Amino acid sequence: MAMTAGCGLIGESEGVPAASSREPAPPFTTGSVADEIAGFARLAGLPPGDTSSAGLPEGDWQKCVAPWTGHAPAADAAGAFEATVLRLRQHDWEIVSSHAEQDVTYRTLAKRGWKLYARYYAVENAGRTVSLTAVEDGCRLPERVRGDYEDPA
Repeated sequence: MAMTAGCGLIGESEGVPAASSREPAPPFTTGSVADEIAGFARLAGLPPGDTSSAGLPEGDWQKCVAPWTGHAPAADAAGAFEATVLRLRQHDWEIVSSHAEQDVTYRTLAKRGWKLYARYYAVENAGRTVSLTAVEDGCRLPERVRGDYEDPA
C-alpha cells in the first residue's frame, strides 16, 4: 500500500468551497403571488376561487393586491383552510398573527414583502367561505378596502 503525505499536494481550487450554484429567487410579483395562492388552495382541496376585484374601487392599488375567494364544501372547509395555510407555511410564508372571533378564523402570513390575509368564514346557514388576499408592503389601499384586510385584533 502506497501513501503520500506532504505539503502542496492540493491544487489551488481544491479545498476551497465552491461558489453557490443556487439561482437567485425570481421576482415575487403580483402574478406569481396570485398563482402561488391559487395553486396551494387547489392542492389543499379548495375549489377554484374568484381572483377578480369586481365591485371594488378602481385604482393603481389593484396592481399590488392578489385576491382569491372561494366557497368551500361544508364537509371539510375548515380542514381545507388549515391545509392551505400549512402549504403556504411550507413554502416560506411565516405566520404573523393567528386568532379566531365568533365565526371567523384569521391567519396573517408574510413572505418577501407581502402580507397574506387568510380568512375562513363559517357562518351558520350562509355556507363556508375562504378568502386569501395578499397585499404588497407599501400598497396604498383605499379606506373602504383596507378594513377588509387588516386584522381586527
